[in-house]
Amino acid sequence: METRIFFNPGDSIANIHDYNEAVRKGQIFKRERHADDLVIAKGPDDEEYAIFYAKDELPASHQASKPYNVKNRL
Repeated sequence: METRIFFNPGDSIANIHDYNEAVRKGQIFKRERHADDLVIAKGPDDEEYAIFYAKDELPASHQASKPYNVKNRL
């Protein structure tokens, strides 16, 4: 079962159509920037994968939040 979380789409680090490419870019970003936990999630449009900092998760009631389905945590 997928986990649904909420983010502001403007907070994404990257938006990528290919899942494997999103994972690869997330791993590179995390290694190069010594980043905290990252989340790869399928966007509300169900077309792109977005990379977010896990700490940027918002409550569902926040006006800027959109639902994303978590696909991977890095």
